[in-house]
Amino acid sequence: MVERVATGIPGLDQLLGGGFVKRRHVIVCGGPGTGKTTLGYEFLYRGADQFNEKGLFVSLEQSPQRVVDGAKTLFSKWDWDRHLEKNIVVTRIQVDDFNIIKDVIGNYVNEQGVKRVVIDSLTLLRLFFRSDDAYRNNLYELLAFLSELDCTTLLTLEKSTNKRADAKYEMEEFVADGVINIYLVPKENDRLRVLEIVKMRDTNHSTKLCPFKITPDGLMINPDARMFGEVD
Repeated sequence: MVERVATGIPGLDQLLGGGFVKRRHVIVCGGPGTGKTTLGYEFLYRGADQFNEKGLFVSLEQSPQRVVDGAKTLFSKWDWDRHLEKNIVVTRIQVDDFNIIKDVIGNYVNEQGVKRVVIDSLTLLRLFFRSDDAYRNNLYELLAFLSELDCTTLLTLEKSTNKRADAKYEMEEFVADGVINIYLVPKENDRLRVLEIVKMRDTNHSTKLCPFKITPDGLMINPDARMFGEVD
């Protein structure tokens, strides 16, 4: 029987068939402003608030304070201060030494009981390596390491386009256990965020395109909403 980790995000667990498969790594892809990091914030908060699971946010770019400020601004109705440090830890890791990433995550998971990890982002990690081969080999190593830990991991990945028709599959998507893509779709004078679960190993999941909104009280994902017209 497949063990699952409920995200706690209304609608997303329904699309996933109950949640992520436990101890797997899932890449959240999308262009700028789609909500990749935002989904990571909520994954950690829901874990702490609903399931009493410790979470770790690993930033490869922003300072911990900027990460916390961003999360509090987006989800202003939540009591972040009740969980920060106690159940949710935010840390920044310089990518100068790749092994530090594994050491830090391994310590939090093995020594402090962290069950949910968010790494933001693989795009910055890729820029650190001088060749695609070096990046690919080290990414395999990182994902294999994460698979051995007792945690479930989300990793964000920047795409160069917000349009589904123009989006190309990246190498990271082929090697990850799961892939969620987020697009921005023009709608009249606005843009609609649309989520698509492209891949989840060893489990059934919805393949529909699902619109969602970011609200002060979390993501609003309606699995029953219908998409009209072509999403390109």
